[in-house]
Amino acid sequence: MKQLGDAAKVFAKMPLLGCHPNVIIYTTLIDAFCKCGQTKTGLELSRRMAEEGSCCKPNVVTYTTLIHGFCREAQIAEAMKLLREMVTERLKPDVITFNILIDVKAAQKVFKEMPTYGIVPDLYTYNSLIDGLCKNGNVSAAQRVFEDMPAHGVVAHLYTYNILIDGLFKNGDRNSALRMFEQMIAKGVVPNIAIYNCLILDSFGAGDSHKAFQLYEELFSCGLQPNVRTYNTLIHGCCKEGAFLRALELLQEMIARGMMPDVVTYNCLIHGLSSVGEWTHSIAIFRKMVSQGISPDVVTFNAYINSLCKHGVTCEAEKLVGLMEEIGVKPNVITISSLLHGYVLEGRVDEATNLFNTMTQKGIVPNQH
Repeated sequence: MKQLGDAAKVFAKMPLLGCHPNVIIYTTLIDAFCKCGQTKTGLELSRRMAEEGSCCKPNVVTYTTLIHGFCREAQIAEAMKLLREMVTERLKPDVITFNILIDVKAAQKVFKEMPTYGIVPDLYTYNSLIDGLCKNGNVSAAQRVFEDMPAHGVVAHLYTYNILIDGLFKNGDRNSALRMFEQMIAKGVVPNIAIYNCLILDSFGAGDSHKAFQLYEELFSCGLQPNVRTYNTLIHGCCKEGAFLRALELLQEMIARGMMPDVVTYNCLIHGLSSVGEWTHSIAIFRKMVSQGISPDVVTFNAYINSLCKHGVTCEAEKLVGLMEEIGVKPNVITISSLLHGYVLEGRVDEATNLFNTMTQKGIVPNQH
């Protein structure tokens, strides 16, 4: 911010020194204001360009910079107003201008307006629109946009397939996602690790761990290497099925491949082992996690606390809540609900009532599990 202030001071002194800023200097300063969240100031500066004896006017780059700034600040109406102003000023928006606008909520409307301005959507345009539609749960519209690409001479890229396959899986349309994967292979597009991660996750979700491990073996034959997310998915799937020995083998395998397990990796193992009362192994994993400099989070503690309470060892769960507060991990609704459940199971009604009242006063309302 200080550098921006210094730049603005130098800019203000330029006319006094007989130097008149050109459109490049104006646009550079406008861009700096926009990136600092001061797009309105940038817009005011653009209004001065044709005033006070300045011999330059905003160009396409200037307008695109301002449109980008307003989009970042979620001021879509202002961005659209500038788009229309460009046309009034006989400036033709380019594909970059539209690609910026495609990233906002009004993406479909903007996309439909592109031909009006003589702009042909490119691959980035399509990818941005498909991604936005998938993230908003409108996967059927994303598929229609995808099917429209060949008519405009745009060939789907690996990233396009990544977006759609992930969106279809998340939308629960497993069959369409698998068909899209087959279509991608038929088109000669080589899948990457992100797509394999989606397929492995889906296989576990469908209860087909055999298929999940088939895909895991297959990715090596494609010249790919698993990443942390791959192993986390496999470990989580094994833990859900009670295959803890295989999960621990996968942990060792990922370390042997030079990958550092993260908090998600350890949480999967701790939750799985704790849920079946495997305290010795669970504590060993916890200690390994801490020794590697990975701080346990609320999910880690909740896995322990929930399991302890279900197994009638609420006194140990209370100690963990104390440890959470000591290291700055804030208990959440799941933590409190687990403790309440434990108190009720042990007939400690007074403690349950006191905890409920205390947490309600703090704004934490337990769930009903």
